Amino acid sequence: MWLFCKSGFFSAVQHSNQPELIHVRARFAGDLEKLCQTHGVTPAITHTPGNDYAYRMDFPRAVWATIAKAEAEAIDYDNFKAAVHGHSPRDHAYLGCWHALRNAQDKG
Repeated sequence: MWLFCKSGFFSAVQHSNQPELIHVRARFAGDLEKLCQTHGVTPAITHTPGNDYAYRMDFPRAVWATIAKAEAEAIDYDNFKAAVHGHSPRDHAYLGCWHALRNAQDKG
């Protein structure tokens, strides 16, 4: 699952050895900290600069589900790109993602 929200960008997958955990990865410094702070979770972040995602943290499934639900319920904008605008590397990455998906869109 990819989650783009005001707290940041996250890739969430089942932990490879502990299926009761969700392994959440982030590319930007501070995203997992902000997510944890927003949702009252104590951060236990691992910095993995040599991996494809530089920041990682494991969450119990129920905690991750609560966070994802709360992020969905907190939507208070009518334009996501405008709501998260302000950090040039992130803006560029998000816009690149938007363009790639727009170009791949089914023309049906």
